[in-house]
Amino acid sequence: MSSLIGFLSLVFAIGINFYLILSRYIFKFKKQRFNFSIRLSSLLTLLSFFSLMYAYVTSDFSNYNVFQNSHSDKPLIYKISGTWGNHEGSMLLWLCMLSIFSFLFSFSKNIENNFQKLTLIIQAFLHILFGLFIVFTSNPFLVNSIFVDEGLGLNPILQDPGLAVHPPILYAGYVGYSIVFSIAIAGLFQNTDDEWLYVAKKWSLISWTFLTGGIALGSYWAYYELGWGGWWFWDPVENISLMPWIAGLALVHSLIMVRGEQAIKKWIVFLSILCFSLSVFGTFLVRSGILTSVHSFAADASRGIFILLIFFIITGFGFLVFLLKEPKKSNNLNLFFINKVSALLINNILMIIATLTILLGTIYPIIIEVLYNKRISVGGPYFNSTVIPIMIPGFLLMSIAPILSWQTNKINNSKKYVLGFIILSILVLIQSYFLDFNTWGFIGLLLGFWIILASIIAIFTSYKIKLNIKFFKIINPHIAHIGVGIAIVGITCSSVFQNELDFNLIEGDEFTVNGKTVLFEKIETTNQINFQALRGKFLYDIEKNLSKKIEAGKNYYPVSKMITSEAGILHQWNKDIYFILGDQKNNEWFVKVLINPFVSFIWLGVIVMMYSGLIAVTRR
Repeated sequence: MSSLIGFLSLVFAIGINFYLILSRYIFKFKKQRFNFSIRLSSLLTLLSFFSLMYAYVTSDFSNYNVFQNSHSDKPLIYKISGTWGNHEGSMLLWLCMLSIFSFLFSFSKNIENNFQKLTLIIQAFLHILFGLFIVFTSNPFLVNSIFVDEGLGLNPILQDPGLAVHPPILYAGYVGYSIVFSIAIAGLFQNTDDEWLYVAKKWSLISWTFLTGGIALGSYWAYYELGWGGWWFWDPVENISLMPWIAGLALVHSLIMVRGEQAIKKWIVFLSILCFSLSVFGTFLVRSGILTSVHSFAADASRGIFILLIFFIITGFGFLVFLLKEPKKSNNLNLFFINKVSALLINNILMIIATLTILLGTIYPIIIEVLYNKRISVGGPYFNSTVIPIMIPGFLLMSIAPILSWQTNKINNSKKYVLGFIILSILVLIQSYFLDFNTWGFIGLLLGFWIILASIIAIFTSYKIKLNIKFFKIINPHIAHIGVGIAIVGITCSSVFQNELDFNLIEGDEFTVNGKTVLFEKIETTNQINFQALRGKFLYDIEKNLSKKIEAGKNYYPVSKMITSEAGILHQWNKDIYFILGDQKNNEWFVKVLINPFVSFIWLGVIVMMYSGLIAVTRR
């Protein structure tokens, strides 16, 4: 019954969106009736999604999708997350997110009526495209032709609380750029005043903040769940989420320039189209079956061709409007040798070059395979040697931006910045001298700490310190840059200064890690609800009464007959002690220990950036 309700709700929602497009040109709905239809379509899409979720929660194995991706023994949280832990369900989640953004935008106030209608018409068009894709190629409401009383289970890698939350937040960022795309296209068609730029700024900040959170959750999940000790692998699907994030960052910075210069409107439209096009293109790569990744969904060719067609329709339509529709004339761009505007523009260009570099590295193996029938891989060395050098000048510009003015070549408080930079350089050089000197380590630490210091100097020299909400809203851009600096410090330390130790141990052995004595206490096997757990138990720093317990091991899932690695991590403020339990040989267990200095600063910096994004949304 829930499958029938879900499917009919989905079909009716698509029908209403068809009706809405016709209403624009035939029925001429009034605003209230138009908005009611948008909201009804959104609620029906939500009903369709929750009908699928209900089928998962109740273990309704008459639904083929539930049968393929669930099991009655799974904990409730994984029954719920199983709704989007597959291709069909995740596409319905995508459509659900698009509907939510349309629903919320229909309540927007102080927006010109025709502009709001046109924006929602474009959203309705997008809803139809993805809705038809689900109905014809990815229907999650198919019913089994025979009776089945048990399911095949969810992929064990996906059975994790972090990954249960990760996709909805990531999709809120991905799909959020649909409303930015629609706003930009509507702004060009209407050729209205610059009000649409400020509307786009709010929604682009919302999308970028969600995308930041989704990427951070994904990297943290990879860090503690996959058991390899790293947080970023330059996996193709990781790259796919990173590209719209960088382009979205360029878009947010471009929208900041609206208050100073308005002649960059066409550039803003270009970035708005690019962000959503990259999101759709990423969907195509993940679901076409042409990428190999732990994150990707195996899909048949028909799905890939359908999504590719959607990509060409959206991107072609967007860029055609971009080329044919000229934004309303504005003042000329006022570029001096060096000011805030020129710094932001250069930063924008660098970010787009970095995005295109990542795109090339991601699709190059696919191109080679199509042309020469050879499989090659493009991994970390390519991206580290190309993307990072491109981004470093952008970070440098970020650090000096606070001392620049908007319209002149005047540099404010330059002596304080120069003195601060010299002192900081000497301190970092001394620190690097006493440790094992590493060029990238020196550059990364200097850059990260300099961005933090420059932002703090800007706050104390440019504003009167008041500990209230209004003050924190005013200095919010500097807070965002502090978050970037903290993340750079964490990335540098955990990547460059990571230390690895390997041991072959039997139960009861003692060994030394980071100057502390560790006891390999025992191996223990337990039966959980849906898996069998094998854990190696360690006591860290046994010479003290308050020794820390660490458990590392493996999980065996009998339904899918898969084994996953479970790292044991001791979190400290300045480092993580990361334990990986390997295989047993000759009564000895292989144990790998990684010391990851300041790795938690990566996610601390991300939290600060997300806080800044949320605060920026509330600013007028």
